[in-house]
Amino acid sequence: MHWGNRYNALYLLLCIFAVASVDLAFAGETAHVREYFFVGGQYVNTSAGTLFQNQIYVEKLSPSQVKQPYPIIFLHGGGQDGTNFLNKPDGGKGWASWFLDQGYEVYVVDEPSRGRSPWNPYGGFPVTTYSVETITSRFTATQLSNLWPQAKLHTQWPGPGTQGDPVFDAYYASVIQGTANGTEHERAMKEAGTVLLDRLGPSILVTHSQGGLYGWTLADARPDNLKALIQIEPKGPPFQEVIFSTDFTRPWGLTSVPLTYTPTPTNASAPLDTQVVASDSTDLTSCVLQAEPARQLPNLAKVPILIETGEASYHAMYDHCTQLFLQQAGVNAEHLELGKTDIHGNGHMQFMEKNSNEIAAKLHEWITKTVSGS
Repeated sequence: MHWGNRYNALYLLLCIFAVASVDLAFAGETAHVREYFFVGGQYVNTSAGTLFQNQIYVEKLSPSQVKQPYPIIFLHGGGQDGTNFLNKPDGGKGWASWFLDQGYEVYVVDEPSRGRSPWNPYGGFPVTTYSVETITSRFTATQLSNLWPQAKLHTQWPGPGTQGDPVFDAYYASVIQGTANGTEHERAMKEAGTVLLDRLGPSILVTHSQGGLYGWTLADARPDNLKALIQIEPKGPPFQEVIFSTDFTRPWGLTSVPLTYTPTPTNASAPLDTQVVASDSTDLTSCVLQAEPARQLPNLAKVPILIETGEASYHAMYDHCTQLFLQQAGVNAEHLELGKTDIHGNGHMQFMEKNSNEIAAKLHEWITKTVSGS
């Protein structure tokens, strides 16, 4: 065979192999265009010189045809980054792909000092992360822990959820450090997130866990730029921790940083008077709410809000308190309890679990009913 023909044949084979490799690598993913950018942050003087800190990495995924009027922004929880919403640790399609399939533009965020958002090691704030034991007992193998009554109902994690299982190991490899000072992290995310909303305009914000703190502050800061706020098991309940500790950590009810209340609180360290509303069930915690007359949250009242809770999660014990707190403050928030809609067995990391598409469909249904085309 002539050398030129051999070269052409080899080139053709390489092209075929390359195309096959691409098809294999992305066989389970939705076709999209990917872009990225950084927003927020500021220059600071440090012992190492001038650095830039508290910017956030934002990954934009665009479907081949945009069919929905508003984009979706995903905000992850503690010890996590935006990869939560990409591929699942068992190799399945994540929520980013599911919503791309429905024609949404999708924005995936790495919060300040997480993932691809740079961390300033000279900034004075230590970092922390989650151990294997914490992850398994709270997220992936709760049925073995019995730390709360609903834990035994957990069936949707793909596999045993323990160290040594390939799916667990793939997930735990993604668990990362985060700023140990939660209040500082709230401030940084509010500043950068506000810049993001100003850039994108009207959007739908979907948060998870610790990311729920930032959902409240962003809805408060930019209510006109949020067509809806979906809080997947937002960090709570109001005012103090339960189950794993009893720390008083959220003096503004939902957050540790100020929210806009009317009348305006005059004591920044203790802005809200509280009362305890006892639970009538051993499966539910008592709720710490505002003492009456309750101050109102006028900005949050402008935003359609959905709180969503998995049947087997520790949030099943107290997310009702978050809804009650919001209603008391004049906010008409809905509460979607998956177990009451025949979606059973989900823990806290439900977007990685076996039935994640079924849950995504419920959220899309609510968005369509509530905000699409408005």
